[in-house]
Amino acid sequence: MLTENHWDIVTRYQEIVFARTTPEQKLIIVTAFQKRDNVVAVTGDGVNDAPALKAADVGIAVVSGSDVAIEASDLVLVGKFDSIIDGIRLGRL
Repeated sequence: MLTENHWDIVTRYQEIVFARTTPEQKLIIVTAFQKRDNVVAVTGDGVNDAPALKAADVGIAVVSGSDVAIEASDLVLVGKFDSIIDGIRLGRL
C-alpha cells in the first residue's frame, strides 16, 4: 500500500498508466489522483470495476463487458484500445 507521500510523488507525472490492477486498486488510484486535482480515466469490464468506472472522470467499459460496467461507464469501447484516444477527442466540445 502506498503512503500519502508516495501518492504525492506518483501523481506528479503528467501522464501515467497502471496495468493489471484489481478493481479495488482501481478505485484507490482514482481517489488518490482526484484528491490531488487530477483528471482520471479508467477502463473496466466487470461488475467489480463499476465503482471505479463511476468514480472516474471518464469511465470506459469494454463492449463485451458486464451490463453493470457498461451502465457505470461514460464511454463504451467497441474497437481496439487505441480507439480510446479518438473517442475522447471526438466526444469533446
